[in-house]
Amino acid sequence: MTEQPQWLDEEEMAAWHPFVVAGMHLFAALDRDLREALDLTLLDHGILLMLRNAPDGLTMGHLARQFGTDASVVTYRIRRMEDRGLAMRERNRVDGRLVVASITPAGETICDAAGPIHVTSVRNHFMDHVPRPALPVIADVFNRLYAFQRQG
Repeated sequence: MTEQPQWLDEEEMAAWHPFVVAGMHLFAALDRDLREALDLTLLDHGILLMLRNAPDGLTMGHLARQFGTDASVVTYRIRRMEDRGLAMRERNRVDGRLVVASITPAGETICDAAGPIHVTSVRNHFMDHVPRPALPVIADVFNRLYAFQRQG
């Protein structure tokens, strides 16, 4: 016999529904702002930032885990960035089965250009609408969720 779901109560739904809708709108707006300015997706920007901070490069699997997506999605995004000269892939020197991505000088340049656009977008679509006293609570909640997701 299958266990019946525990439906969300009114208070839980009052937190869950706006989170989902606002989150979808927020990430769409951040993505849109980067695409319009630099033809760069939010995921591309995140990948490039991670690569920038990893001088030895990162595997597709590592990047995929960081963004909660499949390695095939990251591989596709890296391939698109390779076409633009923003990233490159090569076989790992120690374990030839692994493919490692790294950022190129052009990728560094677009990261520099994306920074002001992204932070302005974050301020316009998020920070300007959240009272400062709520920030530690929000940080705590999302750090807990992130920790839980990383366990899985």
